[in-house]
Parts: sequence; C-alpha cells; structure tokens
Amino acid sequence: MGVTWRLREPGWFPEAGGWVDPVGRTPMWSTVDFRRVAAELPQHELAHLVAEVDGQPVLAAAVLHSTGPGGLLFYDVPAMIGDERAFGPGVPPLAETDRAALYPSLAVGVYGAHHGVVVARHATARMRRDLCGELPAAVSAMARELGCASSAVLYATPELARLLRPAPGQVPAVLGAESRLEPAAADFDGYLAQLSARRRARVLRERRRYLDGPVRSEITTGGDALGDDLVDLRCRLRRRYGLPEQRRHTEAEFAALARWCGPMLVVNRSVVDGATVGFVVDLRHGDTLFARTAGFDYDRVGSSDFCYFNVVYYDMLAWALPRGVRAMEFGLASYPGKRTRGCRFEPRYGLFDLPAQGPARAVLAAQDTAEWDRLVAECGDGLDTTGGRPWT
Repeated sequence: MGVTWRLREPGWFPEAGGWVDPVGRTPMWSTVDFRRVAAELPQHELAHLVAEVDGQPVLAAAVLHSTGPGGLLFYDVPAMIGDERAFGPGVPPLAETDRAALYPSLAVGVYGAHHGVVVARHATARMRRDLCGELPAAVSAMARELGCASSAVLYATPELARLLRPAPGQVPAVLGAESRLEPAAADFDGYLAQLSARRRARVLRERRRYLDGPVRSEITTGGDALGDDLVDLRCRLRRRYGLPEQRRHTEAEFAALARWCGPMLVVNRSVVDGATVGFVVDLRHGDTLFARTAGFDYDRVGSSDFCYFNVVYYDMLAWALPRGVRAMEFGLASYPGKRTRGCRFEPRYGLFDLPAQGPARAVLAAQDTAEWDRLVAECGDGLDTTGGRPWT
C-alpha cells in the first residue's frame, strides 16, 4: 500500500456522506457541515492532513494551525500546557517565555472537543487500522516540515487511541471525559424513573423551583433560532469573568452554524420580562443531541433559580425524548453535576510532541496525572475504563 501524507488547503473538505469515523462512531463534530463551521471561525486556520493511497484520499484529519497566542484554549497546544482551565487541576504553570517557545504549533482536532479524523467509507478495516497507526508520526513530520515547535493529536476516543501508534518522543495525556446521557426512556417521566430516589428528588425539586418562578423557556429550531440576544448574553458572561468578550468570534460562529447546520439547530432560551437570561445551543444529529454552547445572565438568575440545569438538561430532555432522541452529549468538565443527572463518562486522550528541552513535558505529565485523578474522583463508577488506559 503506497501511502502519501499531504496537507490540503483550507478550502478542501472530505465529501459529505462518503466519510465516516475510523472506528464506527458517528459524532456530530465529524460531519463535513460542522467542519465548514469550524473553517469559518477566526481564531484558527483549518486544513486537512490527508493520507492518499495510490493517489486517492482515504483518511483526513482536521488540522488547526496556531502561529502564535490568541487561539481557542482547547485546540491551541501551547496554551493548553500548564493551564488547568484546559485540563489537569492544580498543575504547575508554564512561564510565558516557555509557552511562547512552543509556537508555531499544529493540532489535530475539531471544535466540539473531537479528534476530527475520518476515513473514506470504502476503506477496509486493515487500511483504517494501518493509516490510523501512522497518523501520529505523520502529524509530527508535517509539524516539523512547517517549522512548528509543538504538535498534538487531540481528543481521541478510547477505540481510536488504541489504533494510534505514538511516534518516538510523543507524550500521552488524558484530556478529560465526554459526558453522555442515555436515558433509554420515551419521556421525561421515564428519565426520572431511572434515577435513584435521592437524585430523582433533587431533580424534581429543581424542576418545580424553575417552573414556579418567573422565567419561561422557549425552544426553537432551525437556522433562524439564533439571534443577537444570544451574542449579547455570551459576551456579557465573558466580561463578567474578566475574559475578552470575543464578539467577532461569536457572531462568526453563529452565522456559520446557521449557514451550514441550520436544520440541526435546537435552541432553548430562558426568558423573563421579555429578556433572554439564559440559553443553550444544541445540534441534533440522528438520535443524539450535542450541546454546543450555553450562556446565562447571573445578574438576573441565581443558583436558587436552577436556570442552568433546567435549560441545559430538563427542558431539552422533555422536548427531545418524545421526538426520538435517545442520547445527549454535554462535553468535557463539570463532572459531579452531570453525574448527578445520570451521565456516564468516556475518557478522551491526546498525544503531544513537545521539545525535549525545557519544562513543557514535565508540566504535561503532571497535568495527565492530575486530570486522571480528577476523573476517578468526580466521575466515580460512571467513568468507563474498559480496556484500561492506552499507551501504558
């Protein structure tokens, strides 16, 4: 099998319908429509590292190129190292001079905390296994060719991680765990029935408190479901926490979502006196809802209103289950709250190529240990450790 690895230009995309996840998973973030959304976001340039077999593309990995600081934290390799907001609580910080030395950087991954690797539907099982095995070395080689000081393959599922063969010098790390809720129920009452008595009582209390208050939820679908009120709310929330408001990024993201993923959009607004005080944006793909982004006005709603849990979880379950949705994915982080509401957790892994000199590798190793300890403590028996950790 003659394989050539080639970095294709940002305008190139795998053809819709002809490409699938290498291990049979079909997450939203791998679709060509969502890749087009990612390509229109301003922080990173999205390209594709493509494996061609006898001149034909067979594997495509979404590649994000960071030439310097300012990218999105969860897809910017130098920014992730030594920053506990990315993963690894209580990790030693990385000095800015050491972080700057890791740019430019290359990352395989796509928005949604997903690995972004797809293969042509016609590829045989052996071809998929072999090409995935070669991918880490191909990423490191491409990074060197582009003059990058660091690179990584991010957010691999356990099945994909077991196919990836680390290249010499690559360092593994656990990056968190995907939160997935599968009630196996036809309605909200069926979901409640599956919870323990203690958890059910808590959910019912939170639900009643919200429904008895002044806030009302409004669920809309389609490309017109997004609006300026959501942009304003997201920006205010970022300012509240001392972060750049990133209005341009939010406007670009919402416009791209409406353009490419409009029919998949499901938006829940929480409204009081005509003002939007909370929202969640989901994408429906098959029988699964994927949470994309959320925001709340904490000057108008407090913890005792339980707005967050109702808007993100309970409203969406009540709407989605009778419509044939059987699973919801909520992303990484906030594990105790998700566990209380019935989620299970599947680890996500990365392979990092960092300079042999300097502190970055030691900091990454500390993050890996801290993040795994966090998952064990916060996810408990909901953490899927089937097959053990890869690369150990």
